[in-house]
Amino acid sequence: MRRAADPLEQQLLNVVRVSVARAVSLLDDAAAKAVEPLKRQVHTPRRAAAATVALALSGGRDSIALLDLLARLVATRGTGIRRVVAIHVHHGLSRNADAWVAHCEAECARRGVPLIVRHVEVKRRGRGIEAAAREVRYAALAEAAREADARIVMTAHHCDDRLETFLLQWMRGAGLDGLAAFPAARVFDGDLQLLRPLVDVARADLERYVELRALPYINDDSNDDIALLRNAVRRDVLPRIDMLRPGFRAAAARSVDLVAEAAEAMRSMAASDYAACADGAPAGMLRLDRLAALPAARQSSVLRAWLGSQGLQAPSRARLLEVLDQASNARSDARLLVRLGSHEVRRYRGLLLLKQADDASRDSYVLQWRTEDEIPLPSWGGVLRFVAVDGEGFDPEWLRAEPLEVRPRGGGERFKPHPARPSKTLKRLFQDAGIAEFERGRLPLLWRGGQLIFVASLGADVRFTDRDGERIVIEWEPDAALIEH
Repeated sequence: MRRAADPLEQQLLNVVRVSVARAVSLLDDAAAKAVEPLKRQVHTPRRAAAATVALALSGGRDSIALLDLLARLVATRGTGIRRVVAIHVHHGLSRNADAWVAHCEAECARRGVPLIVRHVEVKRRGRGIEAAAREVRYAALAEAAREADARIVMTAHHCDDRLETFLLQWMRGAGLDGLAAFPAARVFDGDLQLLRPLVDVARADLERYVELRALPYINDDSNDDIALLRNAVRRDVLPRIDMLRPGFRAAAARSVDLVAEAAEAMRSMAASDYAACADGAPAGMLRLDRLAALPAARQSSVLRAWLGSQGLQAPSRARLLEVLDQASNARSDARLLVRLGSHEVRRYRGLLLLKQADDASRDSYVLQWRTEDEIPLPSWGGVLRFVAVDGEGFDPEWLRAEPLEVRPRGGGERFKPHPARPSKTLKRLFQDAGIAEFERGRLPLLWRGGQLIFVASLGADVRFTDRDGERIVIEWEPDAALIEH
């Protein structure tokens, strides 16, 4: 005898259907904007679009429940789902990982859902194993979704997951973005839609759905390890709060929603402030005068937006405040501001810029030029080019007559790059040329017989050049461009 449908089943089906419909509508609107120049044509009603949905399938209870819901929806007309494809990421962190793959294959086969398995390598690089695994997992999901021509990626995070994340972030002292936990939907990897349709569904409801449908699922043995903070919060903290305040989850979820709204408002304001501070500055730089005119809290938000635009994670609040303090009070542009991993934040003529940190130790080179077009200088990160010209330059025989030496600056060197002007110190010439102090140490000096004949970015000393016959012009080409002036 066929059992009667439980109202919970229809409730969860509707939750997922509405989430997909909203995402498809956003994708449809984006496609419509792409043909905006055709808007003068006679309007004809568009048919409702349908999308391919990629599901992140671990094989656990929550993702198996969502797989079952999606498979039921795709079999129904008008749900906005054209096709479902499941993606399982094999992290290789558990001895049961291969068995999990087999379980996912069986459950997908039962429903006629294609399964893509991605094997990844988790490298911690100073982070926790959970964070490192999450990073490679989402990268693999994005890649597999694109291969499957899916613009929507779904995960099975639910309300309790969100509350756990809120508490974990609160204990870590996170800001609004962290406390907002994860949203129900967001743009993912450029133009994909990442959906969490169950974000307002309680874990207990998913447990009941799985029981009603008799769905087999795997249990990750790491979920029982209360040495992991998330597991301790799940097993000890949330039940205790439930005893103190029964039904607290709905109220707590509203609070997380309010935090998420505040975070979104802050992001919108930060984007506007960032655009104002970047307006008129060279690409990737900020105008310090405009940054300094903002209230302190908004300055920090601009720095976070700026670092994010450069592909870097924002550092701690203390580090951001250090950047702002040194940017305002450093006595010269040469002073290092803040090191952020492999990058440095620097100040240059009223601008804040981000550059690759320069840890190279530069050697002196003795070289004998003959006829080479270029001579690499590995520790300096570039090559010296020797170009034959019919005009102003060095006599090639004169260059060959003695060894040439590449040296770093020692201080006090004088140089004459202009025939109608007197010689000046390198410091003054670099200032006149607008070369930042922190870039000058990267520029090689070329000597011959104890005389400075060439300085990268300044050119040749005109006292050693002439125009009589074929001549050689020396040029410096760094591997990475210096600051554009």
